[in-house]
Amino acid sequence: MYNIVLQNLSITILSKLLSFISFLYIAKLLSPSEYGILVYINMILSLLPMLQLGSMHGIAILLPKKIAEKNGSENVFFLVYNTFSHLLQFLSAIFLLFIDVMLNKFIVVIIALNFVLSKYLENVQIYLSSHLEFQKLNIIKTFDQIIRPVSVLILFTLYKTIESIFIAQFTVSILTFMLSYYFVKLKINLPELKIIKNILKEIYFVGFFIYLTWVIDILFRTADIWFISQFYTLEELATYGFVSSLALNIWLLAMSFFSPYSQLLYKYVAEGNFVEAKKVVENTNKKLYVLLSIISITAIVLYPILLRYFIHKYFGTELLFIILVLTSIFLSINNMYIYYMISNKLYFALLKSQVSILLLNIFLNSVFAFLHLPIFYFSLSTILSLFIYFLLVKRAFYIDINKKLGGKWYEKVNEGFTSTNALSKI
Repeated sequence: MYNIVLQNLSITILSKLLSFISFLYIAKLLSPSEYGILVYINMILSLLPMLQLGSMHGIAILLPKKIAEKNGSENVFFLVYNTFSHLLQFLSAIFLLFIDVMLNKFIVVIIALNFVLSKYLENVQIYLSSHLEFQKLNIIKTFDQIIRPVSVLILFTLYKTIESIFIAQFTVSILTFMLSYYFVKLKINLPELKIIKNILKEIYFVGFFIYLTWVIDILFRTADIWFISQFYTLEELATYGFVSSLALNIWLLAMSFFSPYSQLLYKYVAEGNFVEAKKVVENTNKKLYVLLSIISITAIVLYPILLRYFIHKYFGTELLFIILVLTSIFLSINNMYIYYMISNKLYFALLKSQVSILLLNIFLNSVFAFLHLPIFYFSLSTILSLFIYFLLVKRAFYIDINKKLGGKWYEKVNEGFTSTNALSKI
């Protein structure tokens, strides 16, 4: 596991470095209004997966359990999910064609095709992660996460247009699809209709509640961008989008770090091994605290230098950046608690917390938009809501895990007591 984590971090660091260089170069050359369009398109692309209605989340939880049963049912299970999820992805891509993203139709079609191809890559990664085939997974990640930003950087350097960004991404998606297909081949021989219905019913029975938590999470993370896109100028949207995207890299780096640990967590929960599940959550978060501290302090120190000597715009956003860095930290340390609650079907407890902080965030954002306060205030709403959310999910995790461990402890003590009584009678 140490080697896998090291590989993951190495891939992620190189990938983020290349993506970071590409991101800065694009932000430097595009005008604020052009960059605002790019932020708007990326926001739409982040919302479209909601039309999957939870199938991805259902398969991520159920596939490891099917594998643990060791009866071979996981192959048919994944086949049905893979086929149906691609159908929904295709319908989502058609929906994209009717949204005004302020680009010509040819590029919109390219974006839609890229969106469709990305689904197979996502499904293959779920499949390989569930089978704990991290080596193959890392090969795909290496190809996708390193070649993609390099291609974007090269093509954007040549043409310096938004269109070149999406064409480069589409080209890499085709190559990555070919590699993914080599590892996990798409089959078209579906089982009978009754089996398909049962599998989809099982997936959505689990996935739909997780989907609700995920949708609320997406809405929460995009609420500030949406309000700014609707009530502020493209230039202000570009400013907030630039700072937010830069700070969000900290969360993305953290996700790559704890990705293998989340799979271990799913495995231990599926086996009912809550002692190890608690250890995984706590030990991962301890390591995460150290990693996030180092990265965050470095980012905050270097940010003004970056603006002054490279970007040459978006000045006066240093405090906004600090707040959004803290937001990324809370997003990161919440994840293992959330994964535990999802894998234990504690959906309603999670939904209750999520709905509360989403309503708080929307209320505050509405007030800020109505008063037309500076965009900095939207970051304050986000960090306040996330801090409250952190306290709620951490409390819920310890209540549930201690309850489960307490039950195990009681059974062991009771068994020991019974054995002692039996010996005394002999």
